[in-house]
Amino acid sequence: MHARVTAILVARNGAKHLDRTLEALSRQTRQPDVVITVDCGSTDTTAALLAAYAPTHFISADAGLSFGEAIVTAERVIAPAESDSEMLWLLAQDSAPEPDALTALLGELEIAPSVAVAGPKVMDWDAGDYIHEFGQSLTPGGATVTLVESELDQGQHDGMGDVLAVSAGGMLVRHLVWQQLGGFDLALPSADDSLDFCVRVRMAGYRVSGVAAPQAPPCHARRAAASPACLLPALDDPSALAGPGSPRGAALVRAVAAEGTRGDSG
Repeated sequence: MHARVTAILVARNGAKHLDRTLEALSRQTRQPDVVITVDCGSTDTTAALLAAYAPTHFISADAGLSFGEAIVTAERVIAPAESDSEMLWLLAQDSAPEPDALTALLGELEIAPSVAVAGPKVMDWDAGDYIHEFGQSLTPGGATVTLVESELDQGQHDGMGDVLAVSAGGMLVRHLVWQQLGGFDLALPSADDSLDFCVRVRMAGYRVSGVAAPQAPPCHARRAAASPACLLPALDDPSALAGPGSPRGAALVRAVAAEGTRGDSG
């Protein structure tokens, strides 16, 4: 069955980066079937740029929305998923996927029905030969750990495969699974939304895969600390990391421990 991909691009005051991101989206060798752009209350020319792209749907939303809340807003304009072949592709204003990125990510989900989430190797926006982030995990105490970051990319991590989690920017996810699990937990800080979701995906019996070149050309992303709060997770904000004493931290530690007893084969 032909996969149906809905790309959701969320932006807030992102005019500085949108030209590159929108051009990258338009150059995909496998175009999304639906493109939804969401402007989160921008005061620059972001809204005009998103509208000029002529997406399937353009949404003007409140400035206070988190990335997850913006995705929920976008979902309201499309029908609920009815099959495993329907996908959501989550993008931020400073995500610029290489031309074959969607093809490669989609191939990962089409080849392996057990894979519900695929995420790209995210490269630095300015220094494109450096890995910004690739894969996420947790310490035994419940703190977020990026598996690979700030490394010169020489293909050394291209066989990573199954991971505990991937970042939100560039994530491709089965829409049915997204619906079944309720998407990102809107009560969590954006630093933890993708990690928490991917843990729940794995606990539900599905796999999460990190897809690297040459199978998946990377998406590019600016360093998260410089990104607007409603977009990419601020992974280097230590105040957003839940410790083992918090309810969320304890829950995730329990989840990872349970996952470990099952192994990583999915």
